[in-house]
Amino acid sequence: GGDAFQQDEDSGVICALIENRAKEVGLAALHTRQLTLTLMQFVESSRSYTNTLSVLARLQPSRLVTVATQELLSDNVNRASRAYSQAPLGRACFDDTRGAAVTCSCANVETQADTHTTALHSSYYLALGAAGALITFLQQEQNVLLTAGCLQLHWEGTQNHMIIDLASTKALELLQPAKSGSGPATRKASLFRMLNHTQTLVGARLLKANLLQPLTDVPTLVLRYDAVEELVTNPDLLFNLTSCLGKLPKDLDKVCAAFALKPARPATDPTRRISTLIGSVVLLRETVAMLPQLAEVLTAGACSILRAVCVNCQHASLAALLETISTVLDDDAQSATSAFINRTQQCFAVRAGTNSFLDLARANFCKITEQIHALAERYRVEHSLESLQVPYAARRGFYFVLPAPGTRTKGGSTAPPLPRDFLQLEAARGRRAIHATTHELNALNSRLRDASNDCMVLTEQVLEGVCGQVLQHLATLHKLVDNIALLDMLASFAHTASTGGAAWVRPLCTPTGPIAIVEGRHPILEQLEEVDFQANDTYLAECASFHLVTGPNMAGKSTYIRQVALIVILAQVGCYVPAKFASIRPVDRLFTRIGTSDSIDTNCSSFMVEMQEAAYIVNHATPSLIIIDELGRATSTADGTGIAWAVSEHLVDLGAYTLFATHFARLDDLAAVYPNVKLWHFAVDTSANKLDFTWRLQLGTQQAMHYGLLMAGIMGIPEEVGCFVDIPCHLLPASACMPVEMD
Repeated sequence: GGDAFQQDEDSGVICALIENRAKEVGLAALHTRQLTLTLMQFVESSRSYTNTLSVLARLQPSRLVTVATQELLSDNVNRASRAYSQAPLGRACFDDTRGAAVTCSCANVETQADTHTTALHSSYYLALGAAGALITFLQQEQNVLLTAGCLQLHWEGTQNHMIIDLASTKALELLQPAKSGSGPATRKASLFRMLNHTQTLVGARLLKANLLQPLTDVPTLVLRYDAVEELVTNPDLLFNLTSCLGKLPKDLDKVCAAFALKPARPATDPTRRISTLIGSVVLLRETVAMLPQLAEVLTAGACSILRAVCVNCQHASLAALLETISTVLDDDAQSATSAFINRTQQCFAVRAGTNSFLDLARANFCKITEQIHALAERYRVEHSLESLQVPYAARRGFYFVLPAPGTRTKGGSTAPPLPRDFLQLEAARGRRAIHATTHELNALNSRLRDASNDCMVLTEQVLEGVCGQVLQHLATLHKLVDNIALLDMLASFAHTASTGGAAWVRPLCTPTGPIAIVEGRHPILEQLEEVDFQANDTYLAECASFHLVTGPNMAGKSTYIRQVALIVILAQVGCYVPAKFASIRPVDRLFTRIGTSDSIDTNCSSFMVEMQEAAYIVNHATPSLIIIDELGRATSTADGTGIAWAVSEHLVDLGAYTLFATHFARLDDLAAVYPNVKLWHFAVDTSANKLDFTWRLQLGTQQAMHYGLLMAGIMGIPEEVGCFVDIPCHLLPASACMPVEMD
């Protein structure tokens, strides 16, 4: 089995997944750092498992526990999730009754009562079965035993969150830029990178999770707006808060994990686990010691969130916990990057005099260390090795580094041959130096390792009392970490709104109102463009739910419809938005149909990919927000127009807020049939026989200009090839009048 304390550095998440014949999917996700167990159960309505893959994309599990069976049913979901490292277990491990029992034993007091609720058990029976398999996997394969009462349970539904599928996440560049590159602009060309000014890893992870699953609960969003507004209008408070957050340990969520995750079987070398435990105690003290300063900063805040976090920072149990740790932990104990200094810090983490056996082990550790340095000095004198160095590596221990024989030393002399009693380990630094050891050094390293292990084991025994205190206050610590993550994310929002250059405003959020945006801007491109970004208005309501946007290539259609989607997402995570005014009705789902590229993985052509995405939208659309760009352009004009018309009619009848960018002029006739269809176009100045893009959105349909033919001439197509440009287009066959694609 693997090492439970060496989880994936990016996620720290392990998931279990199971499906039944009714196309219900149960999923359990253990966040090994935050010590939260999330249970989800939903109906997978997509044959390509879009909902399941969207959840997995948000969680990014390091391992995925699946059902080991030959049944076609389970094989379908396993095949859909093959991109993740799978660990198959027998179906018997996914028993929901056993899963409910072990989940109840691991849940903390605040969430344990939920596991006894019959309604929850019946609604989440697949997820409870997945939780049982997940805990079995931890014990059998990862050698992890969860401490009783250590987990927070989250019964996650979709009623308070916007659902964004994986394709939309990529198309809107929520996490990663669509185009690869290494320039400074590319590094920020995603919504997450543009917003991420967080000071802690927990804040960054919360930001990422919110972008992938924005909120729909209006009261919660209003509370976040209040906090961001106060931080924006009070720069001193924002500066002091950011400075205080920057002094906290970066990986706060690791603080609790070492106290709750125990080895299921004795390890042959427990020093790694003990080292993690000591480091967590040090981090915990640093965190709790910073709380009075953080609380003092937050006293300047008046909004509900800042006041609530301030109260939580002053919890009496945290002060008592700090006192307990301080009586045991040495004042100078801290984490270090150097391997030997870090090991020394851990050996001396406990106050002197706390344990006499530990004091003896430390004295032995120091004595052997001095003997090693004395040995090195003896070699320098005996063999004239003035350049001999004695570095330390965690696995190797101390070793010698000296110039390679025949090379020039810093003093200008030639390095002597390696002494006969030296054993060369490897060459280093471009072969100008070598690593070496001796039998005597190896013996001292062995003794030093034993002395270090003795210190670590005795230190763990001393810290057992501290661990017991921490476990009693684990729920309070969980809440504290969650509070700091939220605070960090909101401060990041305020920083973005304050330093964005152009105005960012607080959006209005109404459950049944329209989506009204005045002078909205694209939040990502605005940061990258050196010129002023052209702002445009948007008004989506029941009387104007379907916007048909036309214009030539490069006029700004795709940028505009993406811009509206990003502004809605920003509003639904609680952030200010780049506009002069914005009123948002929270949407429960966001659909996109953007781009025309083949899918090599699934062996699908551009047109097939288009139809798959269009079918998914048509079959699952609710009164939500739908973004469609150039549907049908991967097939013939006649077929594309017919498909686009049929899909448009369905969405118009549904009343979903839709932005539909197209080149098909025949779709303008929709406005004559349906009163809620509004026509918009991007104006282009074609005077002086040139294309001058204004990027301004205007009401009405575009002029009947053949922009493709004009562009062909402007771009320098030879006259003998492009002589048809000046021919009246009504004299040409239809195929000759098709616009030339320049994107």
